[in-house]
Amino acid sequence: MGEDRSRQLLPPLERIVTSFRLSLERARRLGLAGWLRAEREPLLQVVKATVGCVLAYWVAANVLEARLPVLAPIGVLLTFSATAYSTVVRGVQQMGAVLVGVASAGLLIWLLGANAVTLAVLVAGGLMLGRLLNLPKQNMQIPITALLVFALGTGYSTERLIDLLLGAVIGIAANVIVLPPRYVEEARREMAELAGDLSSLAADMGKGVRGDWGEEEARSWLERSREVEAGLKERQEVAEQAAEAARLVPGRRRREDERIEQVAEAMTCLEHAGLQLRGIARSLTDLAAGVRGLPSEDVHRVPSVLGDELVAISRAFAAFGRLQLGRGSVKDLGRLRTALREGVEHQVLLAERVPDTENVPLRSLLGAMLDQCAVIRHELDPENGPHQGAFPGWLIPG
Repeated sequence: MGEDRSRQLLPPLERIVTSFRLSLERARRLGLAGWLRAEREPLLQVVKATVGCVLAYWVAANVLEARLPVLAPIGVLLTFSATAYSTVVRGVQQMGAVLVGVASAGLLIWLLGANAVTLAVLVAGGLMLGRLLNLPKQNMQIPITALLVFALGTGYSTERLIDLLLGAVIGIAANVIVLPPRYVEEARREMAELAGDLSSLAADMGKGVRGDWGEEEARSWLERSREVEAGLKERQEVAEQAAEAARLVPGRRRREDERIEQVAEAMTCLEHAGLQLRGIARSLTDLAAGVRGLPSEDVHRVPSVLGDELVAISRAFAAFGRLQLGRGSVKDLGRLRTALREGVEHQVLLAERVPDTENVPLRSLLGAMLDQCAVIRHELDPENGPHQGAFPGWLIPG
């Protein structure tokens, strides 16, 4: 997670090289078969778009005998999108934008002729119309079409409309009918990875608290918790794609909706639990820094049982993440329950140690971390927690 974030801060060329290197390392680690399984959805979309472009070009060149058959595959690419639903929306937007561009260009050329004034009006007016029609910022079809009509003549407008319509129809058909992308499994893998990030952080914090730690270690835990939170927001886009993809999926709609609801509930659960873990990291950082009257020289007075509690929470996060993959398993559910029970046992021991702390700010801090650990366990509780929908229905009935 931190590596992804730091890569975004690199210069463009270095970022490309780094991304390529990491992709090669991932392919080498997974092997050819594993890499193909992991990249199945993106590769399928590439194949569909390529076949759609070739088909559109062949129809435009050999059936319609268009003067510029390459416009048809361009229409496919302009229409093709991440999900079936957005492909339909984008196709309608593209056709509407071209219609407006052709009509406005033809009218202005007829009124003003083909000159610099007409060119300026077409560009400025096309950009303004795109804004007024609330088209996406990257949709420049109105001014582009107007300029093409300006350069190639009004006779081009009919070809432009036919080719774009052909490309849009083929693009929509390819993405709606032929194995439409669903993204549900990708969203579930993202949730499992996020749970793994939280598990790794909780484990490192637990082991650190039980050993020799200070302000530097605490600040690194806090920074990692912030990176996990940023990763959660990035993963929300994948969950939104999954929900959008299900809107035009023929058949199995109810099953898709149930799986999407599980993803959304898992995301909410991890968001709430991650916020509590970040609060613990914040408390440890404050203690190590000696702010708010806390005794920075006494970080060793933090009971080691807090570390045991965090390690148990780490195992709970890990089990929760595995339950998001496939249908889940009884074994992973059992591991989650065991980790939560161990956390309760450690909390009892930790609660017994808090009153023995003479420093009032430190006693309050330990009490707050005690409560935050309890909240995390409650969020991850499959039976009595608030996010039972985050678990496979067959494992947690009702």
